[in-house]
Amino acid sequence: MAVTINQVLQEFDQLSLEDKEYVKETVDKILIEERREELFHRSEEAMESYKTGKSKAGTVADLMKDLNA
Repeated sequence: MAVTINQVLQEFDQLSLEDKEYVKETVDKILIEERREELFHRSEEAMESYKTGKSKAGTVADLMKDLNA
């Protein structure tokens, strides 16, 4: 059975302040790790695109020139 956000919040509301702070810290750490993983995968995709010629390197001026072309 899936747990809804509302159910989670209701349960969270019943915790002590100390437990709420622990949950917050834990969730923050989980989110940070998930963001790291996402950035890692995006950087791998970017490197692969660069290696296969699907993207190119350049300056901001080069980008603006390409956009205006």
